[in-house]
Amino acid sequence: MFGKSLAAAILAAALIVAGGLPAAQAQKRGLVRMAEKDAPLKASEIAIDTSKVRGSFSELRLYNLGAPLLISNVRVVYSDGSVHNEKRTIDLRKGERTKPIDPKREGKFVDEVVITYKPGEGATGAGIIQVYGEQSAKDARAERPAKSAPKVAAPVNPRAPAPAEPVTKRAVSTSKSPQGRCVGEGNVLLTRANVGFGTDRDRLAVPNNLGKFDAIRICISDNDIDLIDVKVAFAGGQVVELPYAGPIKAGYRTEKLGLKGDHFIDGIDITYKRKENANGTAGVEIWGELSEKWIDQESELFNDGWVRLTSGNVVGFVGFETDRSPVRTHKRGFSQVRVVVKDRDITLDYLDLIFADGSSQKISGERKRVEPNVGFGPIKVQGGPKVIKEVEARYRSRFFDRTAKGNDRATVEIWGKR
Repeated sequence: MFGKSLAAAILAAALIVAGGLPAAQAQKRGLVRMAEKDAPLKASEIAIDTSKVRGSFSELRLYNLGAPLLISNVRVVYSDGSVHNEKRTIDLRKGERTKPIDPKREGKFVDEVVITYKPGEGATGAGIIQVYGEQSAKDARAERPAKSAPKVAAPVNPRAPAPAEPVTKRAVSTSKSPQGRCVGEGNVLLTRANVGFGTDRDRLAVPNNLGKFDAIRICISDNDIDLIDVKVAFAGGQVVELPYAGPIKAGYRTEKLGLKGDHFIDGIDITYKRKENANGTAGVEIWGELSEKWIDQESELFNDGWVRLTSGNVVGFVGFETDRSPVRTHKRGFSQVRVVVKDRDITLDYLDLIFADGSSQKISGERKRVEPNVGFGPIKVQGGPKVIKEVEARYRSRFFDRTAKGNDRATVEIWGKR
């Protein structure tokens, strides 16, 4: 039904957004956010610690989300003791990024990035610098070499450091999961796992550049669990333990677990125990609530401007399922949408966009096959850009899919672009 030019546009967009990662991922490399720090205008230098960021990196880039800065040098300190100085004038304004820093270097572990600067023209407030590094799948798995601790003389009167304040747990509140999932305004699927016998402690990785989140929910299926502990690792290395624990029944979801601000999430450490005498496994899904600041402002710096609006339910083979999901509140509308599929092919019946002004736009999928890394669209929003309040989609998994990951799971995501 599409002409050659539209087909070419679809293919190009698929290369950009496939799987929710930058286009570089098609080349097995992608930009990964390493750290963020304010750059006060009264200062002339900031040091950004990246020594706890997982994996090695090749070329680096700087993004500025705040006041304009005139950068005179970027000093990169690597874990092997080598140093790179990028001595050139960089006029880095709000929303802009630098050219590659130290681009010819192969993957190395970065300990620190030191930036020398002065305020740019018309600067007020502070600069907000984000450090990104190019990272391949192999680099992401690389283990940072351990450093031997320097030998120091024992103090005459040693004093043990004060122990960290224990986190006081409270019983987590739960409610019935609508349609068996953690649906809610701005809620998108971050990661999933299965709980076996005994006590499980898992680090659940979260894909890069999905967005900034200010809360998460945990959704349980198949069997009850006892939640023991949840720790959220933010990009840059900070880990926060959440004060929640207690039983969660199958088919139930937790309350919103607040993160005290909006953050990029690198991974989630979760400890849980499956109920005794239960047969089989329990399914654990973690959903994140997109921050309003992300969807209205910062998302345009990532994924070529595409932002994930909703995550669809994991769908079965028999019959079509209708999925209706609210979109995070936003002020600036979208002019395009597309469908991204993960893990298994689906058959798409239709997509219905419900706008804040009360109008809607129904898009036929013609019950055609939609594949991962290909997707469906982009489709123009009629009379756009428009604020999207909800998205309704109808689809089912395709049984015959030799490349499917797993037996019966497909995830459907709706992405928007301004």
